[in-house]
Amino acid sequence: MKKAKWFVLILAGLWATITEAQRQPNIIFILADDLGSSELGSYGNTFNETPNLDKLAGEGAKFTQAYSAAPICSPSRAAIMTGQYPARIRITDFLDDNAPRYLDPSKYFTINRALTAAGYHTGIIGKWHLDTRFKDPIGNPKQHGFDEVIGSETKYIADGDYFYPYDKISTFDTGAEGEYLTDRQSSEAASFIQRNKKAPFFLYLTFYSVHTRLDAPGALVNKYKAKFDKKYGAGKAEALYGPQNKRHEANHLDNPYLAAMIERIDNGVGLIMETLKKEGIDKNTIVFFFSDNGGVWKLGNNGILRAGKSWLYEGGVRENLLARWPGVIRPNTVVNTRVMATDFYPTFLELAKTKKKKDILLDGKSILPLLKGKSLQEPREPFYWHYPSETGRWVPRMCSAVRDGDYKLLYFYKANRTELYNLKDDPSEQKDIAKENPEKTTALKRKLDQWLKDVNAEMPDVSGAKPQL
Repeated sequence: MKKAKWFVLILAGLWATITEAQRQPNIIFILADDLGSSELGSYGNTFNETPNLDKLAGEGAKFTQAYSAAPICSPSRAAIMTGQYPARIRITDFLDDNAPRYLDPSKYFTINRALTAAGYHTGIIGKWHLDTRFKDPIGNPKQHGFDEVIGSETKYIADGDYFYPYDKISTFDTGAEGEYLTDRQSSEAASFIQRNKKAPFFLYLTFYSVHTRLDAPGALVNKYKAKFDKKYGAGKAEALYGPQNKRHEANHLDNPYLAAMIERIDNGVGLIMETLKKEGIDKNTIVFFFSDNGGVWKLGNNGILRAGKSWLYEGGVRENLLARWPGVIRPNTVVNTRVMATDFYPTFLELAKTKKKKDILLDGKSILPLLKGKSLQEPREPFYWHYPSETGRWVPRMCSAVRDGDYKLLYFYKANRTELYNLKDDPSEQKDIAKENPEKTTALKRKLDQWLKDVNAEMPDVSGAKPQL
């Protein structure tokens, strides 16, 4: 009888293992806002404290050449949601308040809808920024088919809304006085996991941090001010970031307010990982961590990368990307193959064991082989960017770019200037080699021009006048 009992238990264990392996994995996609590429410990930062994100990297994969599809928020998010280049969608800059442009649910079949069709329960917690007609929305998350919409903005939130009671997030109409928005988003994510653990789910957790205006709980800021003073000298933090600096910005890579905001994101990631383990679903859940674009130039820490947010230099578009999936992704995996934000859509489809609709165009490809320690079957195609800055009207930054292999070409419209860099030798883009390599420059410029025609890209107006949209 004892042997029979043990045999039944062994069979039950094997069946549970097989069932777990066959079940579609839960997908959690965590997106930070304006996070510089060198803000995490796993990417070399020694001032900020990010133990949970560093653990995520240690238990999974860290990508060294992961790119957003745009150097600024709305188009980057549009690319994630659709798997298409922003130039195709005609959202290539941030959408300001009551913007006439939006992500049209009648034209674009977002990734959450594709996953719903594959049997997933979907939810978004946080920033959408793909429709700012808040009084009469026509492209908000609910209209794009998310099953649950939690804490998404209901007013233009560019300058932040970090403490309860919130002014721009009416879906968080209850909370404790002084509650910090990032903490609330993280606790909502844990609750979402708990109530949806029995069926496959897709959670899009999109933090409002670390977008300027910078702000964080005072005690935590003081911790980093003390750390700043210890590193740079007594009183230095207050001189730079004291009451006279209402936006808490300074031309310094170590920022106590930014560090505090990042620590709260890190705490949230820790809570999510703890919840997954507590509910017994961490082995069947893949977690991604990414940023929509690079850190603000001279405010965020982009390491050796040139410039930052709203520029097509590497500091604006090369991002942190971490992925963890126990039993599938080997610990301490480092992926040097370049990947693009448009790759998430086809990757999620493959994870869900489903295929795209026949009429859906995708510009990316699945990176699941890379997560499993394999190579892609074909070499990576060129990556393209187009930033006409139709909202910001930052004329000197109006630019298109292409990366093919190790070479990256940028064309600046106002200056009519072409720049070429070998990123393998010069990741900081300090040495323009366009004149030294006329054949390579001409060939890449032709590829870029052809791509702009193929996607029917909107050409920028370099006059400086505000466009009539």
